[in-house]
Amino acid sequence: MKISIRGPIISNSDQWIYDWFGIDATSPSKVSEQLSQAKSEDIELEINSGGGSVFAASEIYTLLKDHPGKVTGKIMALAASAASVIAMAADDLLMAPTAQMMIHNASMQAQGDYRDMDHSSNFLKNVNQTIANAYQIKSGKSYDELLSMMDAETWLTPQQALEHKLIDEVMFSDPAAQVVASANNGLIPQAVIDKMRNELKNMPENSHTPNNVTPVNQQEQPKNQEEGEKVMNLEEIQNNHPELFNQIKQMGHEEGVAAENSRIKAIDSLKKPQDIKAADFQDIINKAKFESQASAGDTAVELLNKAVQNDQQEKHNYLNNRENDAAALNNVQGGDAPPPANSGADNNQDADFIVSGFQKGGVQ
Repeated sequence: MKISIRGPIISNSDQWIYDWFGIDATSPSKVSEQLSQAKSEDIELEINSGGGSVFAASEIYTLLKDHPGKVTGKIMALAASAASVIAMAADDLLMAPTAQMMIHNASMQAQGDYRDMDHSSNFLKNVNQTIANAYQIKSGKSYDELLSMMDAETWLTPQQALEHKLIDEVMFSDPAAQVVASANNGLIPQAVIDKMRNELKNMPENSHTPNNVTPVNQQEQPKNQEEGEKVMNLEEIQNNHPELFNQIKQMGHEEGVAAENSRIKAIDSLKKPQDIKAADFQDIINKAKFESQASAGDTAVELLNKAVQNDQQEKHNYLNNRENDAAALNNVQGGDAPPPANSGADNNQDADFIVSGFQKGGVQ
C-alpha cells in the first residue's frame, strides 16, 4: 500500500482547511487512517515535502516506526526539515537522483522579555536534540556532528545523504507555540486559519465540519442535499463573504511576495563552485531567479552538476593531452648511445699512470 507525505506537515485540526482549499498537506490523523487500512501490509512511503510542524512530524514518525509491516520510503523530490524526520522512520530509505534532503534547526515565533527569550532558546535546543535522535538512529552518526549539520542548514544530494548513511540507496542506480522546521513550508498563514474559524462560526451548523469538506476546485454541488448541509465553494465565499475572501486573497498575496523574496535571497546566497566559470555561474543564477522560478535547492543541484561536468571535462582533456604527448615521444627515432668520455687508449694510459703512482708510494 502506498502512503504519500506531500505538502506541509500540519496538525490534525488544520487538515480539513487544507482539504477545503485543495492544497496538499499531511497530518498525523491522515497517515494514521491509511495505516489502519493497511493493517499489517508492507508500506511504500512517497515523500515530497518542505516540512512543517515538528510535533506533527514526530507523531507521524512514531506511527510509521510502530507499523508491523515493512516501510520502504522513497524521497521523490524533497524531504526537508520536519519531512526529513518522517523519512527516518523508513526501514529502507531510497532517494531519487534528482531529489534533495535538508536538515536544520527548529524555529518558532516568540515574544516577551529576556527571560522568555532564554526559555524559548532552551526549548528550541531541546527540540533540536529530539530531531537529531531520528537522524542518529538511522545514520549512527554522533549527536555533535548532526547538531553541527543542523546549525549549518545542510542540503544533501542523494550521494551525500548516502555517504552520511541517512539513506540506504539512490533510486535508479546500483544498490548501495507551533514549532516549525520547514524549508519552503507552503503553510496557510495562521492568521488566515484563525480568521476562517471565526467567520465559519456564523455559518449553518455542520456546513463546515471536516466530514463535509469540499475542495474549492469542485464547483458542482451534490444534488438533493438537505437544508443546512450545503458546503460553500470559493465562488459562494466571494459572493457571500467578500470581506473574508478579500482578506484571504490579500494574505495570500503577501505570503507569495514574502516567499518570492525569500527564494531570491536564498539563491543570491549560493556560492560559486570552484569548477564553474563566473559567466556560467551567473547564467544559472539569473535563469533560476527570473525564468525557471527554481528553488535555491534546485539551483544548488544544477550548479553542482555543472561543476561535476566541468571537472570531468577537465580530466578528460588532461588525459587526451598526456596521450598526445606520449604518442609524440613514441615517434622519436632511437640511436646508439654516445661512447663515454676518455674511452679507449686514453683510459688505458690513465689506468697505467695510477697503478705506477701507487707502486712508487703515492700519486702527487
